[in-house]
Amino acid sequence: MLLAIDIGNTCIDIGLLAGDETVCRHKFPTARPANTDLLCRLAGLATPPIGAVIGSVVAELGAAYAAACRDFSAGPVLQAHNTWDWGLQIDYDDPARIGVDRLAAAAAAHRTAPAGQAVVVVDAGTALTVDAIDAAGTFRGGVIALGLRLGLNALSANTSFLPQVELAATTPLLGQNTADGLRSGALHGSAALVEGLCTRMAAALDSPVAVFLTGGDGPLLHPHIAAVHTCDPDLVLRGLALAYRRRTA
Repeated sequence: MLLAIDIGNTCIDIGLLAGDETVCRHKFPTARPANTDLLCRLAGLATPPIGAVIGSVVAELGAAYAAACRDFSAGPVLQAHNTWDWGLQIDYDDPARIGVDRLAAAAAAHRTAPAGQAVVVVDAGTALTVDAIDAAGTFRGGVIALGLRLGLNALSANTSFLPQVELAATTPLLGQNTADGLRSGALHGSAALVEGLCTRMAAALDSPVAVFLTGGDGPLLHPHIAAVHTCDPDLVLRGLALAYRRRTA
C-alpha cells in the first residue's frame, strides 16, 4: 500500500491507499513530524508501505515529512511538485504557482468524472478554492477565497465588537443574534458563493459539469450546496497517489 500525506496550512491528512481505495485516514493539526514512530502509528502501518508521496503547501514541512517517511518506507518517497505530470493540461499564467493540493484534487476528480463531463472542484480548507477542469482535461484556473474559519477569524480580529465564534452545522440562515449571524455568513454565505461560482463556471465551460467537494469543511458545506455531485474527503490524497504512480511507472 502507498502512504499519501497532504500538508495544509491548518491540518495534515495522512492516508494509506490500496489502488484508488483509502484503507485508513487520519487528520491532525499542521506541525513538524515529532518522530517516525508516531507517524507510523498515525498512518496505521502494520508493514512498510511500498512508497510515500507528500504534497505540501507549507514551506519546509514537505521535506521534513519526506525525510521521516524514508526511515520506514520500502520504496521511493517523493515530494509532489506542481510541475509533475498530473494527467492534465494546464492553462494557467504560471503553472509553477498552482498549489499541489489543487492539482491533486483536480486530477482525481477528472479521472473519476464520467467521460465527456467537465469538472468543478471545491476545496473548503483554510482557503476556499473553486477550480474548473474542462471535458478535455485542461485545468482552466479558478477562484481563491477566504475559507469559512479564516473569514470568521478575520472578522473577529479586525472589528471591535464581533466575537470569535465556532462553526456549527445546524446554523440557521436567519441569525437572530450576533454569533449566529456570523455563523450564517460563514456557512450559508460560503454555500451561496460556491453555488453561484459553479453556475458561472458551468456556463463558461459550456458542457455538463460534475461538481466535487473536498476539504476539512466540506462535510459542513455539503448539505447546503445543491450543486454538489460528490463529497470526497480523500480527493487530494487520491490525486497524490495517482501522480505518484505516474511518476514511478
